[in-house]
Amino acid sequence: MCDLRRPAAGGMMDLAYVCEWEKWSKSTHCPSVPLACAWSCRNLIAFTMDLRSDDQDLTRMIHILDTEHPWDLHSIPSEHREAITCLEWDQSGSRLLSADADGQIKCWSMADHLANSWESSVGSLVEGDPIVALSWLHNGVKLALHVEKSGASSFGEKFSRVKFSPSLTLFGGKPMEGWIAVTVSGLVTVSLLKPSGQVLTSTESLCRLRGRVALADIAFTGGGNIVVATADGSSASPVQFYKVCVSVVSEKCRIDTEILPSLFMRCTTDLNRKDKFPAITHLKFLARDMSEQVLLCASSQTSSIVECWSLRKEGLPVNNIFQQISPVVGDKQPTILKWRILSATNDLDRVSAVALPKLPISLTNTDLKVASDTQFYPGLGLALAFHDGSVHIVHRLSLQTMAVFYSSAAPRPVDEPAMKRPRTAGPAVHLKAMQLSWTSLALVGIDNHLSTRILAMKASLCKLSPCTVTRVCDYHTKLFLIAISSTLKSLLRPHFLNTPDKSPGDRLTEICTKITDVDIDKVMINLKTEEFVL
Repeated sequence: MCDLRRPAAGGMMDLAYVCEWEKWSKSTHCPSVPLACAWSCRNLIAFTMDLRSDDQDLTRMIHILDTEHPWDLHSIPSEHREAITCLEWDQSGSRLLSADADGQIKCWSMADHLANSWESSVGSLVEGDPIVALSWLHNGVKLALHVEKSGASSFGEKFSRVKFSPSLTLFGGKPMEGWIAVTVSGLVTVSLLKPSGQVLTSTESLCRLRGRVALADIAFTGGGNIVVATADGSSASPVQFYKVCVSVVSEKCRIDTEILPSLFMRCTTDLNRKDKFPAITHLKFLARDMSEQVLLCASSQTSSIVECWSLRKEGLPVNNIFQQISPVVGDKQPTILKWRILSATNDLDRVSAVALPKLPISLTNTDLKVASDTQFYPGLGLALAFHDGSVHIVHRLSLQTMAVFYSSAAPRPVDEPAMKRPRTAGPAVHLKAMQLSWTSLALVGIDNHLSTRILAMKASLCKLSPCTVTRVCDYHTKLFLIAISSTLKSLLRPHFLNTPDKSPGDRLTEICTKITDVDIDKVMINLKTEEFVL
């Protein structure tokens, strides 16, 4: 089942709609198979299922869902040999990377710009080595949303361009396309897409002493380097960080790695909690282009704890003897990089999924203060899903809870108002994978009871009834007309920026409502064409 939620007043989230597929028997579910989910900037959601039977294996299929038309599900027979472990959209939202537990990576693109037609022409392979982390190389484009200027009329004033270098450039400074992946045995593989269509692939060990990598994530630095974080799954082991540099030498891809400072989760250093959370279950950078902050979650069978860490430069004390020998040392104190904990939660229920915001919000003190005063939540909250079916929206830095809601099939608290759905019996349905939209205004979750065919869809704006086909057709037509209307309105721009209270599209709607004549010439007579710019 797939949940989509949108923001409501007071920082809460309303259920927009639920997509349910035909139920399979409990024995066909594979709890050990992780679910992958990715949300593109075109509002296409790609996800996998954990269903497997003697006749069909859905763990190797990719499902594409358009959030504007969720009743249409497109399934791609990916031809992966093992279960899919990672999905990743590119910046344009037109290409999708998929990786499986056999080390195979495929690059999918739309055929004829159709969301229901996909083809894979390129890929790479690290045979027999499962992929645990996957990402496109950075293209050097980074924006920052300034909350203090959120009231500005021009989008150019709200966003600013942040200086950021691409991972690799071609002749003339054009970013080179490609992807990077981390395997369970500690290998990093990079594939570069040349303009000629040739694929350059190279594989290198993250360090000399290779070990098991159960969790990994990838981030990028402003200088064009790549940072990889890894963990072996045990909270007693350190979380390792590596710097990866990619270059092209003699028409071959070259990978250089360097070990960065590591960290131990604070819960393992506390004598009272040392053995309470034996496993690290989630490891994520707070943003793809923010390698200095990482989110860690350690869990037991029934509970979890979440910690947020930051990498900082700190001065290294120098003995007075050395300062006297070398005055330069005394004038300029040497610095080292060190991980410091920013915040941590109390003991929580067991976390099942984590979703991080994609909105590139500025984190300056001024913007954070304005966001706090105006209750501006998008981009500041991350989502934590729990095994009891609840989802908490917490502040990305302080980890303070901002909102709590429950998935559609989850049991509700006993003191819940009567106007809401009554509490259901049986085991809680929890979300195994989540993703926030690119504006961080909507959240999608895939639960642990997936199925294969859409039966019903509930919407907040238009509700479809599975019992009456004619009513469903009416709503399909209405949604189509609304889409046309929204597209036409978006083309209209005011001649001057200091527009009146209503936009040109709203004023045009009022005129069309008052004038019922279908003759377009009579409608145009009542319009002041100088107010509209197409």
